[in-house]
Amino acid sequence: MKIFILPGTLHCNNLGDLAMLQVALQRLKKIWPNAAFFVLTGAEAKLKIYCPEAVPVPVHGLKCWLKAGALPKYLFPGIKAKVRRKFPFGRHKLLPLARLFNPRAGLAANRFARAFFKADLVVLSGCGLITDAFKQDALLMLDGLAAAKVAGIPAVMLGQGLGPIQDPGLLDRVKQVLPSVDMIFLREQIASLELLQTIYVPQKKILGTGDDAVDLAYSERRPHLGKLIGINLRLATYASLNEAALPIIREVLQAKARHFQTDLIGLPILLGSKKSDVQALESLVEAHNAGVNLASPIDVIRQVSHCRIVVTGSYHAAVFALAQGIPVIGIAQSKYYQNKFRGLANEYGSGCAMLQPDDANFSKKLGAAIDQLWGQAEELKPKLLLAAERQIQNGRSAYARLPELMSTQHAAI
Repeated sequence: MKIFILPGTLHCNNLGDLAMLQVALQRLKKIWPNAAFFVLTGAEAKLKIYCPEAVPVPVHGLKCWLKAGALPKYLFPGIKAKVRRKFPFGRHKLLPLARLFNPRAGLAANRFARAFFKADLVVLSGCGLITDAFKQDALLMLDGLAAAKVAGIPAVMLGQGLGPIQDPGLLDRVKQVLPSVDMIFLREQIASLELLQTIYVPQKKILGTGDDAVDLAYSERRPHLGKLIGINLRLATYASLNEAALPIIREVLQAKARHFQTDLIGLPILLGSKKSDVQALESLVEAHNAGVNLASPIDVIRQVSHCRIVVTGSYHAAVFALAQGIPVIGIAQSKYYQNKFRGLANEYGSGCAMLQPDDANFSKKLGAAIDQLWGQAEELKPKLLLAAERQIQNGRSAYARLPELMSTQHAAI
């Protein structure tokens, strides 16, 4: 059994998507203990640290394969799937020319193709990548899924948050590819489900699972709530959070920390970019509490476990908290993040509040929400844990259906 994984984080710098990848590997390994896992990556060394069971496949190889002209729509539509899988570009005229004029690109393309087209299953692991903000990476992953389907390889999408999509080119590609995917597991069932319905993805292919990372975070829950206020802010362009809101947020948080006689602690999720969460946190909390030394999903999850409430602009900081029974206030300006936090509120109820920083009464509402959730935290914890347990069960049940899918697909071939 060989499984090829298209990950949500190519460079292992988004700890939320990395946690989803880790859980996906664990669940797939439990189903197929002897399987070999190939993971597309732009950071081979990091991948081996966080996912040692994975064989890294450089993303450069996929890009070279696509540039060589072996686009999925040209892959022998009239030839049987078995032949296409064994000889994915056997008669394609452009790839030999690419190898002739650019040997390194040809070798990279072949390395990708040898891993990809010998796979028994192709999966896109959990992420919120299929949206306008990440158009280029989204198109790359969609091309990968399309190539699998044209080659007769079962393809599934795990733990997905989809949209919003307004870009015509991306929307067209989504309409072409997603209805052909064999199964789509959704981590939220409001905006993502609506999108799939508008592009006519059959309902029988869609399963609501919650976020795969819930499984990892839940396993680190503590018997008693912590005493800290966890903080995350996302200043990346796609969050649409105006930096002018930082002084307001800082003032409220520091006042509440004094009131409750506690400390603020950073929960970074996005690392290693110009707009990393650590940079934003350094303007809000003491430098030693910004989370600069947190480098893995489990590091952040354990940091979260010391909190009584979490105030976050990052979706996965909220997931890590809610899965441990810790209530959350989501700060969401862009539609992308509003969709994410609405999805979480749908799963976790009143334990997940959402505020918009452009609200004229934002400062007052933030202070009131902190007071309310701080006071209700003990009461909310068992309800949040029950919601997390339900998602874990839904996710595991969905994964358990994959062998049946494999049997059906291979019988068809």
